[in-house]
Parts: sequence; structure tokens; C-alpha cells
Amino acid sequence: MWIISRVFGESRWTRAIFCVITLQAILATTFEAVIFAFHANEINLIDSLHLSVDDTVSMATSFANARSLLVYFILFILAQVFTVILVVDAIYQRNTIQLIALVAFELGMSAYSIIQFHQSSTLIDTDKTAHYTSKATLAMSHLGNAYHSSQWAEITQICVMIISTIIFIFLAYKLYLEFGWHIYKKIGADLAMRDRYKMYQIFMMLLKFDFFFFLGFSVQYLALLIVAWWPDSSSKGLESEIVRELIEHIVLSCVVSITMLVSAYWGLRREKKIHMFIFLTLCIASMAYYIYMLIQIAKDPERFLGSKAFLTFFLCVDMVLILASVPIAIICLRNFNLGLMNHISHATASATSAHSMAPLGIEKSNSSRRWSIE
Repeated sequence: MWIISRVFGESRWTRAIFCVITLQAILATTFEAVIFAFHANEINLIDSLHLSVDDTVSMATSFANARSLLVYFILFILAQVFTVILVVDAIYQRNTIQLIALVAFELGMSAYSIIQFHQSSTLIDTDKTAHYTSKATLAMSHLGNAYHSSQWAEITQICVMIISTIIFIFLAYKLYLEFGWHIYKKIGADLAMRDRYKMYQIFMMLLKFDFFFFLGFSVQYLALLIVAWWPDSSSKGLESEIVRELIEHIVLSCVVSITMLVSAYWGLRREKKIHMFIFLTLCIASMAYYIYMLIQIAKDPERFLGSKAFLTFFLCVDMVLILASVPIAIICLRNFNLGLMNHISHATASATSAHSMAPLGIEKSNSSRRWSIE
């Protein structure tokens, strides 16, 4: 129990927000798994029909959208796990900035649950079904029945996300007030040190969201390469081209992103300038790769059927995050060797037993000054 007390303190709001976000993650993951099962089963049935080339062309857009949705279902489940981890981290670190970012992330997930329902309900264009071949029409009926059958789960998912997001915003506001009045023993009342710590927290928060969205784009593109394009490449003699793209993506996206984020985290925690320079250099390389991918999507939209919208969205978010991370990284770099790490390290060592045991929002008797990052 001492671990729970250390992480959550004695505040009822910290425990409440953790319970809410955990319940949301369990319910959302459950319903998303149900939706995934409906879609995957019907797509397998369509594959078992052995459609001809003419059949496949006639329903290409709908089938591509259906396959791509499976990836986004998985990403949505990963987003739930990611949110729980960040909430626990924000509570432990008493990080109001991260709480604000999590509110925006929750709103985004709620919006996606609505978009997901819209995608499912508009996947089949009834005005075009008359132009499909008989086998394609049969396949579309299978696909349509699947989406219609999962409609109850999608609507329930929307209700779960909206209700939990509203409750989360209320609890986050309560924690914002508590954290704002909590005395940060690790820093003190030095205004300059407060600003340095604020930049430190913002950059650490950005790195966490960088990780999720960089990973999200990498997973989507890998799924396209392996699941969608690789089976078709064998019949068209394009295996070598797909292998080349796969290697390029693994190196330029996966390896570079992981190296970049690990370097930034290690450099910030240890105040190693060389690691921060590596991060900044790789940010430029990643930005160039993301711009290149956007150009490829714009030049050949037919190749990215079903994935164009979300790939473009993730690429734009990735670029925005890089544009936000670079100037904050430079500010943090300029703050190196000015005493911030000594404050944090000293306070962390001295607070292992008492830091989280006192109720949040209640100042200790020997504390005479208030400090906040607000």
C-alpha cells in the first residue's frame, strides 16, 4: 500500500482520476476489441470469396478502407494504455502541464470514436452498389452486415468516451488546483529556476507524445507495407521494391525515431549537450522524411486508399510536434549546468519517504513559501 500512497498521495482526486481513466481504458478496449472482431471476421469472409481483378477494382475503395480501419482500432487500444500511463506519471510528477495535454488527448480520442462510427456507417456507397459485379456485391453485403452488426458497440464506445472525458476534465481541474498549491520542495521559490523547470516539464511531456505519434505513423505504414502491399507485390513482381521501401521505413522512421527520443531523454536527464545535438539533427532528418511521405501520398493517392486521411493526419501531427519540440529543446539546452538537475536530484533523494505521504494541497508546517509552475 505504501507504493499507492507514494504515487497518489492522500488526495481523493488523484485516486478518482486514476479509477476513471482505468475504467475508461477497460471499457474502451473491450468494445474496440468487439468492433475489431466483427470487422476482421467479415474481411476474412470477403477474402475467402476469391474475388477476381474486376471484382476487386469495383470495390477497391471500400475494401481498402475496411482493412485500414483494423490498424486504427489497434492504435485506439494502444492510446488507452498510453493515457493510463501518462495519467499515473502526471500524478506522480504533480505535472499540471501534462494534465492539460491529457485533456486535449482525451478530447481527441472522443472525437475519433465519433469519426470511427462515421467511417463505418459510410463505408459502403449505396449509390454505387448497382455498378458492382455480383461477387463484389456479395462481398459488400458481407462487409455491410459486419459494420451494421457492430453499430451497437460503436455507439456505446462513443457514450463511454464522452462521459469519461467530461468526468476526466472535471477531475483534472480539481488536480490542477491542488497541484498549483502544492509546494515543490525540489525547486524552491527561485523564479528563474521555476522557469527552467517549466521548460523541463514541457519538453518531457512533448517527448511522451512524440513517442506515441511517431510510433503511430510507423505502425500504420508498416501495416500498409506488410498487410496490404506485400501480398499484391508477388503477383506483380514488385517484391524488391516493397523490400526496399520496408528497409527505408524501418531505418528512417523506426530506428531514427527511437534513437532521437532516447537521445533527447538521456541528454535532458544527464544534461549531455551532445545528446541534445543528436536529437536536433535527427529532428531535421525526420522532418525531411515526413515531408517526403506527404509528397508521396499526394502524388499517388490511389496507392494509399483507405489510409490517406489518417496517414496525413499523423504526419501533420508529427511535424507539429517536431516544430514544438525543437525550440523547447534549444531552451532546455541553454539551461544546462545552471543548477536545475542538482535541485531535482537532491529533492528526489530526500523525498523518497515523505514526498507523497502528505495530502496534496496541504502545506507542511515548516513550509513558509508557496511555489508553483503556473
